[in-house]
Amino acid sequence: MSNNIDIKTLEAFQDGNHKAFETVFIAYYNKTKTFIDGYIKSESDAEELTEDLFVNLWINHDSIDASKSFSSYLHTIARNSAINFLKHKYVHDTYLNSSQEIEYSSTSEEDLIAKELGLLIDDIVGKMPEQRKMIYTLSRQEGLSNAEIAIQLNTTKRNVESQLSLALKEIRKAISCFLLSFIKTSTFSLSFLPSDCIYSKYSKNGKE
Repeated sequence: MSNNIDIKTLEAFQDGNHKAFETVFIAYYNKTKTFIDGYIKSESDAEELTEDLFVNLWINHDSIDASKSFSSYLHTIARNSAINFLKHKYVHDTYLNSSQEIEYSSTSEEDLIAKELGLLIDDIVGKMPEQRKMIYTLSRQEGLSNAEIAIQLNTTKRNVESQLSLALKEIRKAISCFLLSFIKTSTFSLSFLPSDCIYSKYSKNGKE
């Protein structure tokens, strides 16, 4: 993911210069998206992850070390972003596959976690606003592209992307809360989720 960004531009970016950020964005956006897509094999998700990555770069611009290789720094961030995405996807897909079976023959710790996480994801999705739930289902369970979903639901691609992003953020937060709860209680139960978790909010109100 090499590119030629001079140190003065990086220093200006570090200081919060918008023009410098634009230069960095133009230089690295497509390469970063292609790199992430190579990991996760999903162009739409790679685009979303890349956009999030650059948003976070801007938010944390003062932490950039202009004296070190920016390409290496960006490569590490992009790789971690892709790996984290695949971890969440693996957990979700594992449950979707296992939930279709009539019986669970294994009682291993991993299966219990996958089962509880799957129940959590199902509940979060089930209580989402109707359009967001439909968009998530069409994207993640039926494999439609954002453009195809927009046509089917008679809405804009931008709205589809926005709603899907919100859905994924809700699920990611819920998973984080679940794992935090497990670390604290060593219990595989949704009832032990902290009160500020998004799942608890949905459970109490049934809506946003």
